[in-house]
Amino acid sequence: MSRKLIDCILEKEINDVKLLLSKNGLSYEDKVTSTIGIYEDDHLIATGSLYENVIKMIAVDQDSKGENLTATILDKLISMLNYKGVQKYFLFTTPASKKFFMNFNFSLIHENEKIVLFENNINTIEEQLNQMKDQLTLVRGTTAAIVMNCNPVTFGHQYLIETCASQNDNVIIFLVEENKSVFSFETRFKLLKKVTKHMTNVHVLPSTQYIISNATFPTYFLKELNEASLIYMDLDISIFSKYFMRIFGIDLRYVGNEPIDQTTDAYNQAMKQILKDKLIIVERLQKDFVTISASIVRKLAKQNKFDELKNFVPKPTYQYLKSKKGRALFHD
Repeated sequence: MSRKLIDCILEKEINDVKLLLSKNGLSYEDKVTSTIGIYEDDHLIATGSLYENVIKMIAVDQDSKGENLTATILDKLISMLNYKGVQKYFLFTTPASKKFFMNFNFSLIHENEKIVLFENNINTIEEQLNQMKDQLTLVRGTTAAIVMNCNPVTFGHQYLIETCASQNDNVIIFLVEENKSVFSFETRFKLLKKVTKHMTNVHVLPSTQYIISNATFPTYFLKELNEASLIYMDLDISIFSKYFMRIFGIDLRYVGNEPIDQTTDAYNQAMKQILKDKLIIVERLQKDFVTISASIVRKLAKQNKFDELKNFVPKPTYQYLKSKKGRALFHD
């Protein structure tokens, strides 16, 4: 018998991966950048995948367990990350496999009944958040937080921030850093800073990889409501509660209600269950009985309806949308 480690690319190889995962009680996820496998002759006996800087879907055939194949797969995936210059990475596994990975250079971030999230020991969540906290100057009193994507910043976002700022002594906005939006993180950050500059108690920070990211909520940008999404929602919100609220001294989290998007509404409901009375839901701002949303703004920008856009976005956003860079986002 001969063994070989290969990149799984062909349809047959991916089907072999799906079958092996299924035998291990795991599901195949399409969001992958690389999948590797160890074959014994024509039989797949071990596999593992990467999605950018996240290691996941590691499985070994039942008959080959005890042969250290998990370590072989893990070492290869880490080598692939190191080759790409990736220093910070995460690992998803199941509660049943948790103990095994505790023997490696990983720290446990959080777990629920279905999933366990580890990170490598370089610049851990505790270290990153404490560094960010040390750069803030907060006054005595209540501290509230908002997590926003702002793709782009609308009057709806501004209304939620102003409501929160009027009711609390400090407001920390964690702007989603994951760059899967039409507007880059840098652009969204600059626009949000301009829109909030008159609110002296508002602080804008990057969300880090620990809020709505490949690591905590990889299905967020797919906008699909399924069992996996619900598991990741629980993980993402629990990490916010466990680390962000404690380290930044956050008393409340503010969010707009969601009458349109089913996935976002489910996320709000999950927050209610976890954060309870620490969650404040604010009625979304409307214009002519239409709920203001970033998706409407993007649609109007694509249609070059700038007169209508004035009713939905603050001046900095409007000026950017009319600029050459803004127009280029929607028109080649």
